[in-house]
Amino acid sequence: MSRNLSDIVIDCKEISFVQKGYAVLEAITFQLYRGEALAVVGTSGAGKTTLGRSLAGKLKPTSGELVVSASRVVMVEQQDQFLSISGRGNTHYSQRYEAQDTSGLLSVDGYLHRVQKEIRAGDDDIKEVVQQTGIAHILDRKLLQLSNGERKRTQLAVALLRKPEMLVLDQPFVGLDVQSREKLSAILREMAKTAVVVVICGANQVPDFTDKVLELEKGKVREFTQRTAFKALPVKNNMALNGSLFSTLQVPPGRKVFDVVVDMIDVNVRLGGKHILKNVSWKVKRGEQWALTGHNGAGKTTLLSLITADNPQGYNNNLTLFDRRRGTGESIWDIKKEIGFVSSELHLYFLRGRGILNTIPGIDNGSREVYSTLSCLDVIVSGFNDEVGIVTEPSEYQLNIARHWLGILDLDRLEKSLFAHASLGEQRCILLARALVKFPSLLILDEPLQGLDDQQIAYFKALLNQICKTLGTTMIYVSHYNDEIPECVGHIIEISQGEVIRKEPAN
Repeated sequence: MSRNLSDIVIDCKEISFVQKGYAVLEAITFQLYRGEALAVVGTSGAGKTTLGRSLAGKLKPTSGELVVSASRVVMVEQQDQFLSISGRGNTHYSQRYEAQDTSGLLSVDGYLHRVQKEIRAGDDDIKEVVQQTGIAHILDRKLLQLSNGERKRTQLAVALLRKPEMLVLDQPFVGLDVQSREKLSAILREMAKTAVVVVICGANQVPDFTDKVLELEKGKVREFTQRTAFKALPVKNNMALNGSLFSTLQVPPGRKVFDVVVDMIDVNVRLGGKHILKNVSWKVKRGEQWALTGHNGAGKTTLLSLITADNPQGYNNNLTLFDRRRGTGESIWDIKKEIGFVSSELHLYFLRGRGILNTIPGIDNGSREVYSTLSCLDVIVSGFNDEVGIVTEPSEYQLNIARHWLGILDLDRLEKSLFAHASLGEQRCILLARALVKFPSLLILDEPLQGLDDQQIAYFKALLNQICKTLGTTMIYVSHYNDEIPECVGHIIEISQGEVIRKEPAN
């Protein structure tokens, strides 16, 4: 079918983007017509977010020509800005659990009205986007209390309030449970009827409402085709791991051994007058690997906050951590030194710099230098003392262990690179190494696969299987999807509305 040139919405001709001498994008050429929806896929670090930001006008290509024929282009970032928007960009990680009075925090409704005032929208516009995104029931909730699914829909509501002619979404399905993904897909499917929608996603997660697929590989176009003709490349079978990877690791002398790592008996947590956890009982013994599952907003993050000692309500409950009843003289740091921890929220704190907006890849306008001076090696070393944003002068032993983990993850090349300049998937792998450097008595991985490509996911799971087998690591692994849970996991606990609804062997 012939097309009119006037119907071209995106005309991309040989665009490149070079940063610090490195070509993030190289000679990208494609066209998208009005009425078409596009999926941008590729491995982690392929340049997907940089292309998305270029299409949204947040970055100017170093060379080439890019014409976007849409008057209002809005980008929804993978990482939301709610921490900074709520005025908590420079506070410590556990503060949100310590503040029982949440009256001063920004609510969803308050956020929508703030944007309404900024763009001079009407009250009817707010009502429309609230209905579109199905967030009427959370309007009075505080931004920092939202689940992943609620955060994504709030981001989308704000984007729709701006009435975009083109909407660019970076990994919108990451961190969502099955039901939340379906709801978001339905919203975007409707949106695609009236606006150009560009979705950055995994090659195996291309939405059915998209028409075209653009696959990037090392900053270049590998394929541009119809969605119906696109086939994701198979994951390479190069995850042959064995104990030799860990044979040269120097396990620190005098490492403590605990029989009962976690023991909760009828634990309850309330926040802002609302019951978040109800009569939760759960025991994790040394050497066990557990999967913690549940829908967005089920209470998983709050449950983990008790174990990591970030939530002071642990003192009010029958809670034992590492063979010691909570509140019997142990400090928060006594507990934290036994835990290796990875989560998307902790990830944000390593990106905040002078304020979270300046250092998350994709949020600033690209005209400033990234403030954070932490290298990837610095971030790994910070795990020895549970530091965020600063690094105590490391010992030679600590540097050797950190470098060894870089080698295990095949990320040696990033040793001196700034953490904020690595791709999101590479950053997540670096944070896993940070969690593992001190040979923790408990490894907690809260949805660790967010932002990883299919190849990294396969390697990550194989690596965890070998870690648990070789080192006997006790692990709590949070995920919404069974296919993301490593084979080493032998137990599963599921919560819903703050209550345990299933607790049994995984198989």
